[in-house]
Amino acid sequence: MPTPDHPSAYAVDNQNLSLKHDAESDDIITQSDKSDFDASQSTTPTVLADGDDAELDTSNISIPDSQPSSKDDEFEHIKALISEKLQRSRQLAASVSGARKDAVRRRRKATDDLNLASAKHRDLELQLENACEAEDFEAAERISDSLATIDKERQALLATLRDAEAQCDTVDSKMHDVLDSHIVAEQECATLLSNFAKDAENEADSVLKQAQELSSKEMDEWFLSNEALEAKKIELDIESHFINEARGAVNDSIEHSIEDYRKEQEILHKKKDVLTDELQKLLALVKEKEKEIAENNSKIKAIEERIADVVSGFQDSQSSIDTKYDNLQGELSQMHLQSQALSTKRKEIDKFLAEGEGHGAKLKELARVSEDEAKACEEVVELRKSLMLSILKSMEDKVRLANTEEKLIEDVQMLHQEVSALRASQELSSTKSNIQQTVASFKQRIFFIDKRVPELESEKKVAAAARNFKEAARVATEAKSLTVEKDGVQVDLEGATSELEKLEEDMKSTVSRLQDTEQLISSKEKEVAMARFQRLLLIAGAATAERFTALELGDTEEANLLLAEAEAAKTEAKKLQPIFNFNEEQFPNLPKHFLSTELVFNLGRKQLAELAASVGLHHND
Repeated sequence: MPTPDHPSAYAVDNQNLSLKHDAESDDIITQSDKSDFDASQSTTPTVLADGDDAELDTSNISIPDSQPSSKDDEFEHIKALISEKLQRSRQLAASVSGARKDAVRRRRKATDDLNLASAKHRDLELQLENACEAEDFEAAERISDSLATIDKERQALLATLRDAEAQCDTVDSKMHDVLDSHIVAEQECATLLSNFAKDAENEADSVLKQAQELSSKEMDEWFLSNEALEAKKIELDIESHFINEARGAVNDSIEHSIEDYRKEQEILHKKKDVLTDELQKLLALVKEKEKEIAENNSKIKAIEERIADVVSGFQDSQSSIDTKYDNLQGELSQMHLQSQALSTKRKEIDKFLAEGEGHGAKLKELARVSEDEAKACEEVVELRKSLMLSILKSMEDKVRLANTEEKLIEDVQMLHQEVSALRASQELSSTKSNIQQTVASFKQRIFFIDKRVPELESEKKVAAAARNFKEAARVATEAKSLTVEKDGVQVDLEGATSELEKLEEDMKSTVSRLQDTEQLISSKEKEVAMARFQRLLLIAGAATAERFTALELGDTEEANLLLAEAEAAKTEAKKLQPIFNFNEEQFPNLPKHFLSTELVFNLGRKQLAELAASVGLHHND
């Protein structure tokens, strides 16, 4: 028991009691804190177990690879088919164009040969007329023979020209058929492109719908996984917070529990130093101080043991907390990896959706391009059709006029034959003259008989008076014979007069018919000239249009042939104008613009539209 003489020892004892009381109090608090912490930690395995059961498995979230579309290849295949179709059509058109060039050359040659033969025919007719006027009948006979030969040659050349024109018409018809087949091919191309556009549009919608549905499904799964991950993350954050708080509480409890001991330890160490100093100074009090030092050391040892006991009491809890903290950090790391995996999956979903949308957009663009090309093909087809109708009308007009001209020429030839027959019937005038002479002879005979019979009657009376009965009988017989003859002549005169009257009526009718026929011939010849004039205008216009096409294609030879043909047609038409007083304004149905089939075949959409606008054909873009 310390004495008042030793205040330091008394203070130390009081401090020891105070420390002991505080330590016991701290032990109670610490054990309570430890039990609360252990109780709170006893739920941790359950939470972690639940977390383990709810651990996310992101491996089942799969994004299908974006397969490259075959629509590009299909579109290229369709374009290749279209190119092949149009190329075959162009090759056929080139072949027909070559045949047409040969036909034009042949027609030009036939026309030149016929014109040359016609010129020779006119010269021979002029020579024949001059020979007849000069009464050089031998020369006229030779010229007439040459004229007949030239006429036969003209007929043969005319037949050749008609064959050449028929061949040109056939080639033009073939070119028209080629253009028709080309239009059909372009229509098929437009149909292919339009169908492809519809298929591509439908596939684009399907791809977008599928991508959106799959993306929506994957996003739903991703959101569920993400929500579960966030929930688990929140739980782990809460658990981590509790563990950190418990860990801090344990550390605080340890520090709080040993704080007084550490202070007392420091005081004792200081006191030890002081006592050691005092021991050195107070040699007299060595034993007492050694005793005090021993007691102090004993107390220090006891305090250290108590500190060690307190620390060892918390060591298991701290070790458990550290273990759980490490496990929690591991789970947090795993959660971080799962979060990164979900983030990667989200990027894959977004990428898949973007690729699907891109693929759909590309398909829609293909559909738009295909639809635009289909519309362009349809527009070209409509332009070619409208222009072809104009060409076809011109061709039909030319054929119609040629048929009309040929029929009218046949009618004129038949009328000329009829005129020839009527003129031949006028040769009956000699018969009329003979009949007139016969009638005059009959009249003279009757006049003679009428004059002679009275004379014979007088002679008969004289002979009877002279009693010359024989003479009187002869005279009476002669008078009677003359009377009978007069009756016969009178009958013949009446018959001849009737025949003469009938013949005169026939001749009047023939003259009237001849005049009517000649008027009809004149009218028919004017109709022939009118049909020919219109046909020549069509030929000139068509040749001019074909010449323009030949120049555009760089075929100078054909252009020159067509120029000669156009000029020849214009020249012949101009010759007919003053004769029949024709004027182009008289024929409003004739086309004002002429087109070439080959040009319509070769032009593109823009040029076709410009051509249609230039010829007055309206087209809606």
